[in-house]
Amino acid sequence: MVRLIFIPALVLLLGCVDQTRDVAEAGSPSGQAAVTGSPSTGTNSATAVQSNAQELSPKLKVLTNVGENIILPAYQLLRDEAASFVSAESVVSEYCAAIGTDAESEKFTQTLTRLEALGDSIQAVEVMLVGPLVAGGSGLHNRIHPYSEFSLASCSLDQAVVSHTDGDYDIEIRASNQKGFPAIEYLLANTNLEHTCPAQVPATQKWNDLAAQAQKTQRCNLALTIASDLSLAAQQAYDAWSPANGNYLAEFTAEENVGDNFQALSDALFYIEKNTKSRKLTVPLGLDSDCSATTCGELVESPYLGSSLRNIVKNLETFLLVFGGGEGFGFDDVIDEAGFPEVSRRFRDQVLAAKSSAEANTATLAEQVQRLQASNDSRSCVNAFANPTSIEADFPACALAGLVKRVTDDLKIDFVTIVEVSIPGNVQSDND
Repeated sequence: MVRLIFIPALVLLLGCVDQTRDVAEAGSPSGQAAVTGSPSTGTNSATAVQSNAQELSPKLKVLTNVGENIILPAYQLLRDEAASFVSAESVVSEYCAAIGTDAESEKFTQTLTRLEALGDSIQAVEVMLVGPLVAGGSGLHNRIHPYSEFSLASCSLDQAVVSHTDGDYDIEIRASNQKGFPAIEYLLANTNLEHTCPAQVPATQKWNDLAAQAQKTQRCNLALTIASDLSLAAQQAYDAWSPANGNYLAEFTAEENVGDNFQALSDALFYIEKNTKSRKLTVPLGLDSDCSATTCGELVESPYLGSSLRNIVKNLETFLLVFGGGEGFGFDDVIDEAGFPEVSRRFRDQVLAAKSSAEANTATLAEQVQRLQASNDSRSCVNAFANPTSIEADFPACALAGLVKRVTDDLKIDFVTIVEVSIPGNVQSDND
């Protein structure tokens, strides 16, 4: 679809130019050819030679700052959180040992707190999916958090608990829908101890007859095994970036790779379009054509912890961190230097509005989806989505989805045009 967006002194024309990406072409304020990179030199920063030894192109400044000061520390935090989670001295290990004792309740509460902290570090990295973590089919990423591509196979996981207890378990041959954070959450935070398999599945036929203590212990032990694999994947992801090991950071910030890597980093920001807005909100709420029922509650992220909205807050915080470059040079500076500071301000304001909305929700997303399903009142949700600030929402998560959509609409139009990147091929036109 072709859209005309009028910004002072600039007419933006969007069109689809190939089968994988929607590319935005921009005219310069003077009506001449678009200026790429440094606005004062007109140099194309994707292929330019530095104007002098002391000055980097704007795009390279973004890559250098974000790579060194945002991505690398985030990957390091994930590595450390994951390693702490599975250590022999961790509260999770203590919980497994305490099941059936007077200390079980306290250790269980502490385990959920640690699980939330691990989830926070994962949700930050989710908005920085560039480089080795998603190379080669995203195998490394899917050992950490496969939610964006796979729904949890709870029956297969229930059977895995039995296999693990019997000593017949190899995580390397397990599918992604039985790995990573969703599997760990299911095993540790799900208080319903009954299996989810059909009655005819042999492996789980005796499971419901086990004592609760045995069920919890067996699930906990498998959770530690899966968490160890997650920890190893997080270590490998950090090592791949670290200057002391794989040093992908050097490749990421190499001048000859500026064009490709600047595009890859901008692609990563579209996580909030494909996942934060769509998979995490509009699909479960029944606002997206990918959900063919009134709601699709089975697709809610982190339903056992009840942290779906917390995850969205973390996604939005990280989006704003990468967009603004933290204390350094970011995409907002590229936009400001191009002459559109009002666009940067609008991004910040809209992201903060969505974040505040998510934080203000008093009911979990799973609870709201259940109420929406029971009420069969999809019109209220649709209205809140379309008018997120003008009406009092019976289902505030629907209004939150509308607020996130305002951000992603600007991302797909003004952002890609001004910073001169393409819309990722896996981000389709809105169907919600």
